[in-house]
Amino acid sequence: MDAKSTLGEPRLLISCQSLCHNATLIRKRLPSRTRMCAVVKANAYGHGAGIVADALGTADLSLNTSPADAFAVADLDEAAALDNVRQPIIVLRPVENVFLGQHRSRLENAIRHGWILTVCSPAAAGDLARVAQACRQRAAVQIMIDTGMAREGVPLDGVPHLIDAIRSLPALRLVGLATHFARGEEHDHPFNGEQLDRFLRCTDPIAHTTALSIGRHAANSAAIFFAPAAALDMVRPGISLYGIDPSGKPCVDRPLRPVLEWLAPIVAIHDIPAGASVGYGQSWRAASAARIGLVPVGYADGYPRSLSSRGTMIVHRKPVPVVGKVCMDMTCIDLTAVPHAAIGDEATVLDPDPLSPASAYAIAKLADTIPYEILSRIGPRIRRVAIDPVTVPTPPAALSSFQEQ
Repeated sequence: MDAKSTLGEPRLLISCQSLCHNATLIRKRLPSRTRMCAVVKANAYGHGAGIVADALGTADLSLNTSPADAFAVADLDEAAALDNVRQPIIVLRPVENVFLGQHRSRLENAIRHGWILTVCSPAAAGDLARVAQACRQRAAVQIMIDTGMAREGVPLDGVPHLIDAIRSLPALRLVGLATHFARGEEHDHPFNGEQLDRFLRCTDPIAHTTALSIGRHAANSAAIFFAPAAALDMVRPGISLYGIDPSGKPCVDRPLRPVLEWLAPIVAIHDIPAGASVGYGQSWRAASAARIGLVPVGYADGYPRSLSSRGTMIVHRKPVPVVGKVCMDMTCIDLTAVPHAAIGDEATVLDPDPLSPASAYAIAKLADTIPYEILSRIGPRIRRVAIDPVTVPTPPAALSSFQEQ
């Protein structure tokens, strides 16, 4: 969608150049042989998975390759939403309940598309193999290994049995071994080293002896920067691709560029006298005469209600305070310090400047959460618009061990 066609309505401007800048910065941290899987789950952390996949899946003329070698999503529906993606797609949610409801038909679709599915038990592997055999195709699978996260994944002592089970099923093709760090955001935390050691000890036998090419991956955004030994065959950057530092605060040593700018028009302005209240519960009263602007964004759109009378937006490059309760669809701001503001002017709801009082970092701090949540909760009513697209030739076929037969 063209940026001009969305003028006058709330929208997210997604900078494709910033996305590619961040991808390049991440690439420079990696060994030359290490591939990069862009994590685009949760609608690319709120940025619009289609826009992000198009930007990162297109060939970079200077590198003669694509910024991303693969994409990772949470579930089958997210994979299906990625149209025209040439790179491998990894579905992170483990396969389960294969024969319940419509799940089988969705898995058949996944197998036909060649998506890489995650298995964590021999039972799931067996069920998936039966579906693949019925489709007369081989299903590409990876194993998620629990090295200490205690979330999803097969326990360490169950890995050999699961590998043997997959090898015994001709309808399955093992292409990946993965794990996830529990404390990756904590620089030099010893538990990260413990998890990596467990993962390597567990997977070295198959990685070093198999005749097939099986990729190992463990590093998320934080581990890419804080645990370089975890790069292995592939990394899975998520939040860093979108310009948010994995430490949760801006860092000059890692010049990531926030990708998203959230804009919304001022749709009404009215003057109120001193002592007048604004919004539900009369929670805010004007200490003196004030100009109140109305912005059509609320907690149903992902703007936290906890920012009531605490948040900040930007109008004409000046910070203006949120006043009164953040409503489901509307938020009021105090425009007294910007007397020339008019109906139709735009308020910056979320500022790409990492030092802004309306940045994802600042909003997350006020809302007592993390930038991940602020970004991923931006709702579907807010249009995503790609800006500064990079014009490049048609990409070559992606080169990845995940595509080898």
